[in-house]
Amino acid sequence: MEENYNLLEAVLKELQVKGVLDGLVIIGSWSQYFYRILFENAPEIPLIRTTDVDFLVPNPARFNSKVDITELLNSLGFDSDFDYRTGLVKYVHPDLEIQFLTPALGRPKDTPYEIKKLNVNAEGLAYMKMLQDYKFSMQHRDISVWLPEPSAFILHKILISQKRKDTAKQEKDLRSAISIGEFCLDCSEHRERMKFIFMQLPKKWQRDILGVVKQHSPDLRDYLSENI
Repeated sequence: MEENYNLLEAVLKELQVKGVLDGLVIIGSWSQYFYRILFENAPEIPLIRTTDVDFLVPNPARFNSKVDITELLNSLGFDSDFDYRTGLVKYVHPDLEIQFLTPALGRPKDTPYEIKKLNVNAEGLAYMKMLQDYKFSMQHRDISVWLPEPSAFILHKILISQKRKDTAKQEKDLRSAISIGEFCLDCSEHRERMKFIFMQLPKKWQRDILGVVKQHSPDLRDYLSENI
């Protein structure tokens, strides 16, 4: 996947130069690429096997600069793939596909969220706010990127795992989340952080998470359900 990262690195550098990278969060499976660096290639952090890169645009979006992301990505060899049914655009390259997501807040929308300062639209999805609220900045190869805190990443993956329609992706995401989650249980800082974030979630989300880990990880179930 190093060739894929080289292309992603070129994208990140351009976004950083243009002054908008600080307003985006890398979520989804590519977070694991950076977690493996953070945790010194711990085998419990699965290798990524996807070319899909998801950027989270916080809601509300805050950018000091105005940049035409479509033009920027086109200049790096990405084609704009417009879905007439949904109104969403993916940016497609033989090595990567990039899309923009944002937390769906308030009334449900049938149309994408317009991010005017970036000239892109973003798909609004439920359960994304925890990735926006619990994030950290990491420096890698002179690039500063925002990522979900590992604990938030884990809890989010577990929460949405049963809501995915694609069974294969559901199983893959759940395996990754459980593996990283059990690894974090052995690290006091991340263990405590996981419990803190879990306790801030709505009670229904807590019950949904406990229902999943009850079947797949007794260790996570016992820890998260302790004293609640």
